Order: sequence, then C-alpha cells, then structure tokens
Amino acid sequence: MLESRLKQAIAIAAVLFLGAAAHASAVEVYAAGDIADCNRVTATESDAAATVRLIPADATVLVLGDALYVPPTLASYRSCYGPTWGAHLAETLAVPGNHDYAGGRADAFFEYFYGSTSGRGYFSRRVGSWLVIGLDSNLREAALDEQYRWLEATLAAQGEARCTLAMWHAPLYSSGLHRGSGEHMRRFWQALDTFGADLVLNGHEHFYEAFEPRDGQGTPAANGMREFVVGTGGATLRGFWRPPYSSRVRIERHGVLHLTLDDDAYAWQFIDVRGKVADAGRALCR
Repeated sequence: MLESRLKQAIAIAAVLFLGAAAHASAVEVYAAGDIADCNRVTATESDAAATVRLIPADATVLVLGDALYVPPTLASYRSCYGPTWGAHLAETLAVPGNHDYAGGRADAFFEYFYGSTSGRGYFSRRVGSWLVIGLDSNLREAALDEQYRWLEATLAAQGEARCTLAMWHAPLYSSGLHRGSGEHMRRFWQALDTFGADLVLNGHEHFYEAFEPRDGQGTPAANGMREFVVGTGGATLRGFWRPPYSSRVRIERHGVLHLTLDDDAYAWQFIDVRGKVADAGRALCR
C-alpha cells in the first residue's frame, strides 16, 4: 500500500512539473457541475462557497449543469448561486442540467448566464486555441434531433480543429445512481469521436470519476476521448454503485477539475476542498 501511494505521489509530482512547462498561450479552466444548494444553509455557508475558493480570479469556468438545487428562478440564481460561483459569471460557460429546468423550460438559467430567456443550451466557443462545445442533455425528440444536426454542422465547419472539449450534464458513462441516464447522447459522443474530440466533461453524478480514453463505441482505446464526471461543485455527495464502471479514478469529495488547455495538449488536476490534488495527468491532443 505504501509503495502504491508513493508511486502515485511521484506521478502527480511529475505531472505538476510538466504542467509548469506549458506554453504561455495555455488557458486555465475550472469545471464542475451540481453546485449551489441553499435548502439547509445560506449560500455563503454552503459547500459551493468552499469549492469556489479553489478557482482563481479571471479563470475560465465551465458549469456542467445543475447550477442550483432550489426552484430555478432568476432571483434564486442571484441569491443562491450568485454569492459563490457567481463571482466568476463573466468568465463562465454553462450548460443546463435537469435542476435548471422547470416546467420544461430553462428561462431563468438562460437569463442569468446569458442575459436572455430566448437562449438555447448548446453553443460553440473558442477558449484559447481550443474549440469548446456545450450541449443540452435535457432535450428529447425533435429538439434533440435539431441539436444533433447543429453539432454535425458545427464540427464540419471547424475543419481540422487541433483540440476540442465537449460538455453536457448527463454522462454517457458513470458508476452512480444515474448510470445510463445519458444514453440518448450516444450519437453525440460518436460524432465527437469521429471528429477527433479530446475531452468530454459531465456532471449529474455527485462525485468525481475519470475514465481512460474510449472510442465511439465506448471501447477503451488509446486514441479515444477522455471523459470526466465532475458533479462535485457543492451539492450533497452520493456514493458509487458496486461494482463500479471500469473507470480509472473514483473520488467522493467536493472539488473542481482544473484543466490547462495548451495548443496541442492538456493537463488535468482534480483539486478537493482541502486543496489536495487527488488526481492528475497530462496528454497530447488527438
């Protein structure tokens, strides 16, 4: 056991050293979903207040859905989410989760994060040299088909983008209560894999889980996409099913995923609320 922990510590130290050598053009990104729960405590006493302290000023923030766990009104985003993660609103890209919807609509979510109730939950942005694609995993039937056509057209228009990150709420692969809830997103996963995307970030499960790269069919493949499930932004944590999915790392602690997005590579660290780097690595873009 001691030898295993020593090897892990050495590996993480090596990643931190390599990360320090990133190009000056690298962008620092912090991601999590399942964030603000003010049902039992105030916003400033919540676990979201602890996780937001891990995010430095001016960093790009990716919200992976379920920004809050009270009825989603504009007032509740401002009073529950706003005092903590809302400090980074100007630098935030967010996708909606199931708790961001009410009565089949996410008007308050769109108004808070994007300034208009006429928004939609999918988009593409350039973050540094990376293409970042946000998708809405709450859509079904015709709306889901429309989003898929948009994704195909967006990927086709990008040509040979060197590095690509996609994010949505319900994961295709996970080991928790919601295992399988993202099955309707499989064709999106396959399209992203065909395009050569590198990272997929999800929330929904209230833990951290990291997978080795997988291909479009979900088979482990060295040149596949790497998935991170990061539902650790502040909502009540939930454990893993037994046996868990064939994931590389499983951690049941609040925290954030810190990504360093370089021109042709990326590094990751899962930082828990104690400030400990509990998982880390570095890889080249596909």
